[in-house]
Amino acid sequence: MFSSTHLAQLLTAFPSDLFQREVINCGTDRYAKVCKSRDLLMTLLLGHLQQANSLRSLTMMSQAIDEHRYHLNARSLPRSTLSDALNKRSVVPFQKAAEHLLKCIDGQQRRGLGRMVSLIDSTSITLRGPGFDEWTMSNKTRITQGLKVHTGFDPVQLAPTYINITPVNINDMTDALNMPVQPGMTYVFDKGYCDYGWWHRLHGAGAYFVTRLKSNANIELVRQHSLLTPDSPVMTDEIVQFGRRQNAFQDTPVRRISVRIEDWKNPLVLVTNDLSSSPEEVADLYKQRWQIELFFKWIKQHLKLKRFYGFSENAVRLQIYSAVITYLLLHFFKKRSLFRGSMFDLTRRLSCIWFERPLTRQHQERRRRGTEKQKAEQGSLLL
Repeated sequence: MFSSTHLAQLLTAFPSDLFQREVINCGTDRYAKVCKSRDLLMTLLLGHLQQANSLRSLTMMSQAIDEHRYHLNARSLPRSTLSDALNKRSVVPFQKAAEHLLKCIDGQQRRGLGRMVSLIDSTSITLRGPGFDEWTMSNKTRITQGLKVHTGFDPVQLAPTYINITPVNINDMTDALNMPVQPGMTYVFDKGYCDYGWWHRLHGAGAYFVTRLKSNANIELVRQHSLLTPDSPVMTDEIVQFGRRQNAFQDTPVRRISVRIEDWKNPLVLVTNDLSSSPEEVADLYKQRWQIELFFKWIKQHLKLKRFYGFSENAVRLQIYSAVITYLLLHFFKKRSLFRGSMFDLTRRLSCIWFERPLTRQHQERRRRGTEKQKAEQGSLLL
């Protein structure tokens, strides 16, 4: 009885046809004799799953692919070939495959019965030193240099729905202006996305926002919005209106909610255009923003986003997009397998058995037990 390996089962959600179509459109494999884009993808996925620390260790790990070459439709790569592929192979097929998987997460979010929430933030990938400075020095900031990963995150599915990679000096607000807006979605973000015109655009598109209000914001109190219970952490819930400087919101009322936080000297002041939810629900939405910080921490600790196999921008982008693909494939695998533990528990359990065939092993075990039972029965007949 034949069954697929755990790694092959992980790849069932990968859009292989779309990936190959983009490879043909880009012509990235036109002159490739040894290393195809599929081979590079499989090697990078295995590097993320097995935490390969260097290009040499990545090459050694990829040799396990040869035993399952037919079913994985990939093969291992020599070290020099892998290095050249990281620097020259097009990023577009990897990017399109990642975007397709992100759309699948987004589609599941829209089909859900709960409230649609998107946590927006970004994280920096620091790239300093010989090999990186040649292309990152021109875009460095006062704090860091390298690339920035802009992300929209679904706190219910614990998976990203939007990813965009830019130079590190691109402001968060600049990327948000080009991000698609979905009606009915609640966008939660911090003070880095303070742009009243963009807030009004979200409001006009039928979306909601929850964010912190700056202390120097020009606002006018209109009225109290709701009565609060004494045991509520919410101190005030008011309808306010922006002053004349914010012409986009001049005639649009919003809510200002002050929340008491333990060990904080001043309350947390939130602003939202959601006038129907309770103030506790709005405060809880902003509290969920911590989930995206945990996501950034997870992918940097458990996928290879701290040490890179190549120094060129192309190699770094390939590794980042392959990390996103790896996380999304793990997410779908976890959901299909009905695994109730965390993503970390799943990866630890599967880290050493990616090439095992679970059903084949079970079948062999049943045959062994049947053989032993048959021998026992034959022995009793002889007696």
